Amino acid sequence: MKRLRKFTAALLAAAAALCSAAAAFAAEESPRIILNASGIEGQYILRLEQLGSRFESVQFDVLIEGDVAAPQVDWQDDSPAHFQQIIDRRENGKTVLTVYIDRLRPIANSGSVNLAALTFSQNIPAAAFSAGSELIALDEHQEETLFSSPAFSVTGAASEGGGSSGSSSSSGNSSSENGSSSGGGSGSAGSSFSGEGSADSSRHSFSEKTVLQWEDVSGEKAGEIQGRKTLSLRVLEGQVISSDIFRQAQQQGLWLLLDYGSYTWLFDTSKGLEIPAGRVFYDLSVQPLQFRNLSAAVEGSDLLQFEVAYSGALPCPASLSCRVGGGYAGKTVYLSRYNENAATLDFQASAQVEENGMASFSLADGARYVISEKNFWEAPAQQAAGTAASAMAASKVIVPPEDELKEDEAASESAPEEQPQSSSAPEEPQEEEGEREEPPSGGNRWWEANIFPLLLLFLSAVAVVILLLERCTGKKRRYRR
Repeated sequence: MKRLRKFTAALLAAAAALCSAAAAFAAEESPRIILNASGIEGQYILRLEQLGSRFESVQFDVLIEGDVAAPQVDWQDDSPAHFQQIIDRRENGKTVLTVYIDRLRPIANSGSVNLAALTFSQNIPAAAFSAGSELIALDEHQEETLFSSPAFSVTGAASEGGGSSGSSSSSGNSSSENGSSSGGGSGSAGSSFSGEGSADSSRHSFSEKTVLQWEDVSGEKAGEIQGRKTLSLRVLEGQVISSDIFRQAQQQGLWLLLDYGSYTWLFDTSKGLEIPAGRVFYDLSVQPLQFRNLSAAVEGSDLLQFEVAYSGALPCPASLSCRVGGGYAGKTVYLSRYNENAATLDFQASAQVEENGMASFSLADGARYVISEKNFWEAPAQQAAGTAASAMAASKVIVPPEDELKEDEAASESAPEEQPQSSSAPEEPQEEEGEREEPPSGGNRWWEANIFPLLLLFLSAVAVVILLLERCTGKKRRYRR
């Protein structure tokens, strides 16, 4: 009997652990709300990550300490077919920005998307922001999914003059406890926002970019590249490039080489600079991507997917050299830009891989890119008369929604292999098109989403059966006595 009790206790403990694992699993899959300092004074880029491509509508809140004027909103996809709105209100000493987005197609075709640029009339430190308690998402069938306590991340910019500081980032705990970002914020704005315990440090994180100033690099000795005087700078993680560095390099007739380790930028400042008013810095870091739908679009021939942190026109003509691997030396590779609004990969350039495994491409904009081994944009050499339209369609590379790709893969894995039929076997009668029974939509997703509750229910049932058996066994013993 004691053994049964011990086993039952262990089973219940396992059920409790399973509940915790289920909660952790759900939290990991929850969308993340991101705010990144764009480099323009007072501006943040609003972004969503880990948002399933099945969702076409979302609603969530962004909170700011104190009374803040509503920001100017520039939507990344400003199609008139979308309903997109941010409404501000004041509540409990905070400014609440409620974001509404309703589209007729996936908001995030690949799981993450820049939504809008929010330009405030004053500088707001990262720690002054927090997120609401929930994010509501609707799919194309208007089925609602509620995500509680979505993760929230803010990256601000350190005040000027801190370029050589080693504190390029601050932990979420210290930021939320102290109520200010590392380095004390910028000017008077830092004292206007207290942030007293407003952020839940378990789901909120804050960091800062360190602005590399001309004073930090002017002592570097210029070398030569292709016969041109070039200032070479080693850029560390978390550092961004001040706009003044580009201006000073142009005035001194210098090319600018930015070395990030696995990739380098080369800027030709002699061909003119176009730096918008209010632009303080450029974040030219490159982040690798691993989207399955981008890989599927180029039939698995992708060698590298990446995203430039800065999105928009570069200040002057530039080339990006990145490593694709020494095994491709001498081969031609193809660069395409991911047009997320149109869900296409648009051809940009081709390049021959050097002996060291590097490939260089001229770029005009910061965006998302794919380098592939195959060329999907080259029209056939000979076309029959009247087939120009079909040739253009064939060269258009469509990027499928990420969730559709996952469902197709799951369906192909679960489908039984078809056995070849003998030629003498009678043919199966064909079903009428209208009589064919369609499988329920989202079946695989239902199992994935409910596997933990089902296991918990099973373990609870086993525990109840064991307790009943224990009680019945006890009654029989008392009867025998």
